[in-house]
Amino acid sequence: MTTTHDDDAGSPRSLGTPAPTVMHPSTELVLLGCALLLVYGVASPVVPASVLVLSCLGAVFSARVRFARWLAALVVLAGPMLVMVGIIQGLFYPGEAVTVLWQAGPAALTVEGLAVAAQLWLRVAAMIALCALLAFASDASRVFDGLVGLRLPLSVAYICATAMTLVPLIRRRTSQALDSRAARGWATDRWAVRVCLLPGILAGLLTTSLVQLDQRHDALVQRGFGRHRHPTPARTYREGTGERALRWAAPVLSVALVIASLTDVLPLPSASDLLEVLRG
Repeated sequence: MTTTHDDDAGSPRSLGTPAPTVMHPSTELVLLGCALLLVYGVASPVVPASVLVLSCLGAVFSARVRFARWLAALVVLAGPMLVMVGIIQGLFYPGEAVTVLWQAGPAALTVEGLAVAAQLWLRVAAMIALCALLAFASDASRVFDGLVGLRLPLSVAYICATAMTLVPLIRRRTSQALDSRAARGWATDRWAVRVCLLPGILAGLLTTSLVQLDQRHDALVQRGFGRHRHPTPARTYREGTGERALRWAAPVLSVALVIASLTDVLPLPSASDLLEVLRG
């Protein structure tokens, strides 16, 4: 793998145009892992809510992410989860010692059920928001370089980077398949027809994509992939001592915060506490 002199965003840098200021991909992956550790390690909705807000701000101000696209992904992936946990936990919480806010037959809106639903949804939404932000701001090449920079095995780096190419590949092939069906007389502009066609199209496309990725891997192996444990990155990335220190300090600080929360050294309000405050 040869080194090119593209900028960090992935496009060739024109003469006299400054490169955008972005983090090293290894730093982005470390921060992603630390944020997910805090989201699932600290038993308070304050952390996932904060991560969700910061992800939203990152999508708004990022030069590499379209906010509408990021928001659509968040709504599509996290919206059904909100409805499900709201119904299951919010209306049918199985506990006995509960505070009922509203009741109609077997359905009862309880503080405890809402607390569990809010905690579950905020965690899932924060995870989706973070992963979507990284996916839209990066590409497979940056992810591969970042994982290799963290000294992960090449097989793991290859699988993770390849997974990022599957979704856009299937989406593009699906669009082409629908266009070919439309040329044969199918009314693909109707949702009912698309729903009937998609299962067969996606099954074939998934198989074809997996075969294509396997052939790509064989081609890379024949060209020497895996012979060196630390191959040369596909691009050049600028990083200073501060970023290297951040990659060490962020995991240590995250683990310390989780331990402090579990041992009540860092008391944070629970979802039930916040709901009681809102009830006033």
